[in-house]
Amino acid sequence: MERTKGQKILEIVASVFGVTGLFITALGYPNIGFMVALCASTLYAIYAYKTKQYGILTSSLIYGIVEIIGIIHWTLNNGK
Repeated sequence: MERTKGQKILEIVASVFGVTGLFITALGYPNIGFMVALCASTLYAIYAYKTKQYGILTSSLIYGIVEIIGIIHWTLNNGK
């Protein structure tokens, strides 16, 4: 299946967001890193839906849930 130019760009942008979120988290700002990673998971979910890759869709939804849990944890516990 050939992907469109828009789908290729979406995949690249999602990857950049994912790596950026991981990097921000590694620098010691997990609350911001989780939010950026949640954006990446959302983009991956859109990409997976458009390309009918349901395994990627499932994993991006699971990652999104974990990221929401991380955001809640770091918000309620003030990073402790």
